[in-house]
Amino acid sequence: MRIVLLLLSMAILIQQSLALETLNSDHFSVEYKISPEKDCYEIGERIQAELIIMPKKSAYRILIGGEEGNHRTYYFSTELNNPKWRLIIKYNHPNAIWDDEASGVKVSVDVKYFKIEEKEGVEKLIANLSAVVPYCGERFCNLSLISPSCEECSADALPAKFIKVVNEEIFRNDIKSLRARMLSIAEKLKAENLYNEEDFRNVSSLIDSAETLLVAKKFIEAEKKFNEANSSLLLLADLSNKKVAEKAYSEAYSVIKDLERLLFNASVLLDKLRNHERYAEFKLKYSELESGLSNLKTVLNHSDSLIKERRYSEAMEKLGKIKEDAKAIFDKANELIELMKPETEKSWFPVSLPLNPLYLIPIAAAAFAALALLKFRKRRKWDELR
Repeated sequence: MRIVLLLLSMAILIQQSLALETLNSDHFSVEYKISPEKDCYEIGERIQAELIIMPKKSAYRILIGGEEGNHRTYYFSTELNNPKWRLIIKYNHPNAIWDDEASGVKVSVDVKYFKIEEKEGVEKLIANLSAVVPYCGERFCNLSLISPSCEECSADALPAKFIKVVNEEIFRNDIKSLRARMLSIAEKLKAENLYNEEDFRNVSSLIDSAETLLVAKKFIEAEKKFNEANSSLLLLADLSNKKVAEKAYSEAYSVIKDLERLLFNASVLLDKLRNHERYAEFKLKYSELESGLSNLKTVLNHSDSLIKERRYSEAMEKLGKIKEDAKAIFDKANELIELMKPETEKSWFPVSLPLNPLYLIPIAAAAFAALALLKFRKRRKWDELR
């Protein structure tokens, strides 16, 4: 029984010795030094960096280092190529230094408990890095130069250091793409007779500036001009889409007005055929055309709302459909008018004359008598004058 109790007490002591206090950013003072120090780095460039980790207060010297009977592990990683590390631990004593070299994108070091007489704990940890900037597959990349962490530390206890990397070739291609987009918008407006050179002057100037700054390797300034040009081009594209949509709306409106006039002419003809035997047939066809016109007006009003909401693509799609549907109604309306025209001409003779010759005799006699009477009156009037 005593042996079991002894083993249990040893297990408890071991657990206590393994337990490290969790550290956070309040425990550390962190400093980075980079050579060369630049806003933006190029692919293949070599960088020297130094990370210094110190206790924020002298009371934390033991906490950031290994506690008695238990070390604390620190980890360092980078996204750069061919990394070479020099890891240094300076304990709280002039002659107590641990120094070692390592290589790889991820390295670590165990900081053990230190005490000589009254000197105790860690003064600073240093991680020196020499590495090469890797390939960047975008115009700009943010890469981790050094990303530190430690055992039993919060995620934000030790801040990482990032660098900005430029890919000049992709940057040049992006500028070309931006210029091509601008020319495409210009051609679209020219095709619609809506082009205004003044609208494009500012965007063109910004693109030229971005290209000039890129050649001069002023990458941050070039990026600023590029972003300004891109924003201006987006506004210009929006404006051009609005102009094209408004023109399409105006054309669709004119088409509907023409269709209204055509259907009005058809209604006039239809009104003359109210007593015609085919009136019901003509009326049905006319009602279908009138219903189609009403639907087109509804779509036109919806398109106007879409334009005001800047949903130009949807508006253009509906306006294009209006033209197609209006053409079909035009064709049917003309067909109906061609059917009704001959029938309205016949309607000028509401009473049909009989074809039997016997009916013509009384009509001819009446006409002869009328002519004789007219002649007699003229002669009598002449005699009176004489």
